[in-house]
Amino acid sequence: MSETRQDTFTCPQCGEDGPIDLWTSINVSQDPDARRRVEDLSIFEWTCPNCGKTCLVLHPCLYHDMTNEFMVWFAPDGEVQEGAEFSQLERYTLRTTSTPNEFREKVNILERHLDDRALELTKLILIMQLSRDNVDVVDVIFHSIDQNGQFVFVLVHPDGVEQYVRLPAATYQKLAHDVREYLFTPAHGFQTIDLKWAKESLELLKDM
Repeated sequence: MSETRQDTFTCPQCGEDGPIDLWTSINVSQDPDARRRVEDLSIFEWTCPNCGKTCLVLHPCLYHDMTNEFMVWFAPDGEVQEGAEFSQLERYTLRTTSTPNEFREKVNILERHLDDRALELTKLILIMQLSRDNVDVVDVIFHSIDQNGQFVFVLVHPDGVEQYVRLPAATYQKLAHDVREYLFTPAHGFQTIDLKWAKESLELLKDM
């Protein structure tokens, strides 16, 4: 089930301490509304009882989807808690993330039963194409699949403007095939599948 831990937090605006409930784990199968709170990041929101300032308080949190058999650690400090191997969950996909956007994107990907390895490679190829076209972005986030089956991504520009772009499903499908055929990902333990992983993996695929 979902679990919280009580703590105190110092307001960055007025400097006063206030109580805070930190969500240490979320079981979305038992607490469906938690899915919305992860998507809009309100799971990390805190409002100062003294001055009313609202801010995000990022802290480690484990997201558990029993129906779709995956877990995602959000570890803003990059450290997964000791003992968090869950090796007995043989069919589960286990992932770690370190930023809020990565956290909610990973949940979005895995609950759709998509291969996040292929999607990270797809994002990397898109970023490389944008760079060749002299388009500067600070982030690329998988959003959805539209009614025509195209993969929709959000481009975040340096000024904060967001732009939606679409790629044909064939791009993802080809990469998903190559990942399954040529790349090894450990079946047990939490793995970090991100753009750094994609860059290293793309070099391996080029050599094959």
